[in-house]
Amino acid sequence: MVVKIPAAAPRLMLTMFTHNRCQLCVNAKEALEQVRQQVPFNITEVDIKKPENSKWFEEYKYDVPVIHANDEFLLWHRVNVEDTVSKLQNILKSGGKE
Repeated sequence: MVVKIPAAAPRLMLTMFTHNRCQLCVNAKEALEQVRQQVPFNITEVDIKKPENSKWFEEYKYDVPVIHANDEFLLWHRVNVEDTVSKLQNILKSGGKE
């Protein structure tokens, strides 16, 4: 008997570029928790104001929060739950890249 093992499902890894005085980031985190209930993902936060993240500070200093999915730009400023769920589902369908 041959048992087929399904290929591992694509994983979603989100990165949120943020800093500690960002109210939009607080709102985005709350919305992302609603998104996670429909589409599972892991998330890490990058504080753009830390010295080791100066590259990201130069890139996003006026735009936080910025969210990447699997190292690709996903969205910025506000998280619309419905739109974000749709975008993440599309990424999963395409094998992990947008």
